Amino acid sequence: MRKLGTTIVVVLAGVLSLSAQNFRNELDKFSSFYYYLNSLYVDEPDNKALIGEAIGAILEKLDPHSSYATAEQMKREMEMNEGSFGGVGVEFGIVRDTVRVISTHPNSPAAKAGLKWGDRIVAIGDTTAIGIDHQRIVELVRGKVGSEVAFTIIARGESEPQSVTLRRDAIPIATLDAAYTLYNIGYLRVNRFAEQTMEEFRKGFESLGNIEGLIVDLRGNGGGLLTEAIEMAGFFLPRKSLITTTSGRKEQPYNHYSKGKGSYIDKPLIFLVDENSASASELVSGAMQDYDRAVIVGRQTFGKGLVQKQIMLDDGSAVRITTAHYYTPAGRCIQRPYEKGHSKEYYFDHAERMLDDHYRDSLLAVAPKYKTLRTGRTVTGGGGITPDVYIPHDKSKDYTYANRVISSLAFNEFVNTIFIDHGNNLLATYPTFEQFNTEFQVGDQQLTALTEWMTNHNIAPEEKGMEESLALLAVRIKAELARKLWDNNAMHRVFVTHIDEPFAEALNILLNPTRYHTLLGE
Repeated sequence: MRKLGTTIVVVLAGVLSLSAQNFRNELDKFSSFYYYLNSLYVDEPDNKALIGEAIGAILEKLDPHSSYATAEQMKREMEMNEGSFGGVGVEFGIVRDTVRVISTHPNSPAAKAGLKWGDRIVAIGDTTAIGIDHQRIVELVRGKVGSEVAFTIIARGESEPQSVTLRRDAIPIATLDAAYTLYNIGYLRVNRFAEQTMEEFRKGFESLGNIEGLIVDLRGNGGGLLTEAIEMAGFFLPRKSLITTTSGRKEQPYNHYSKGKGSYIDKPLIFLVDENSASASELVSGAMQDYDRAVIVGRQTFGKGLVQKQIMLDDGSAVRITTAHYYTPAGRCIQRPYEKGHSKEYYFDHAERMLDDHYRDSLLAVAPKYKTLRTGRTVTGGGGITPDVYIPHDKSKDYTYANRVISSLAFNEFVNTIFIDHGNNLLATYPTFEQFNTEFQVGDQQLTALTEWMTNHNIAPEEKGMEESLALLAVRIKAELARKLWDNNAMHRVFVTHIDEPFAEALNILLNPTRYHTLLGE
């Protein structure tokens, strides 16, 4: 036995030594190639760009989520994760080629300096603002916290320009989009998981008061920080509840448990998800489903259950290398199946599953089945979280034109124009949001003006689906005006009042206790 064991050790050592030697040989091969490229190539190579592209190309041959990010991309992402950027706290809009102040963030440098809605921005520093594009405005206004930026403005109602110099401060990037109560049911919408998410979430929850049920909206939430996701799940579960397990080739299985005492563990709860809810969103909603703690409403989630380790490189760029999988408390793997090096097919499969109910149903029929941990309901594994109440896309309506319009900067400019020209009249006519939401309607005149505006911006009307698109665009215009006149809560209230079927279904379930408990298998 001792001789056999010694033989195995020797063989393993030889294999490892051979593997290390092969790695060194391949590395030497690449180094030689790169030396000759720089020595012999007819033009001067852009080494920085070439190396970045080479790293990206290697990672593309692996799983669909290992990736490379440039230094500039990392800077923007770190701002999002840290929840702030250096700026002056003003929302700009371009109206008839003139930069206008749309709103200012409370307690920001812009608000303290007295900038207000409707003020015209003539110049930023030494750069004229006439005819400037949105991206250039962002580049000029953002900068290091503590640095200064000068503006030349013409205040609303005035004709003479004046100079204003503002010192940049940390401007928060909110992760909580909305927090309000409707029919004694609370609603919280979270757009991503960043460092301040749970602080915002708790404040939003406290603002709801004494509620009888809660809807947490994670639709479109692509994920973020694992720590914040675990804390959110722990908000609804008892202390030391298993939230997720991570496991990989080089990582031993590791269980992540909730730490604090759950703050909302008894009353009814619904999570809204969709095809763009991914990663941390799936981790949270999967734990809620496994513990029978919440009814999940919406559409099948994305299915991103791969753990990436981020490695910073010397120039500020980074690589994210997949090291493990996420598993729900019941043992379900969140990650959808994929074939290495076939990212396009991976994302195409996601789109097909989203739009083709027959394809989706065929996948669910053969997917592994699991039992929830409290009531023993059957839930589906094999990638993503399958809702308890599925709300399919309404394929009877064609929103092609509306989607083209909404995704364009020209649409935002159109709404800004209405806001600047008619904001005071709207507030005088509808002094409260409730009146505005009930009584104000976007009419045919505004919609005709919109189609003319978009045609002038190279987005022509479609032959099909115009009636459906215009109906949706009327709601979008109303919602955007509500945000500019009041806040994000007002914007989301417009949506849920008029066009949000999953929200309406969630509200109906919470107002029907028998149905709620039946869905949880109680």
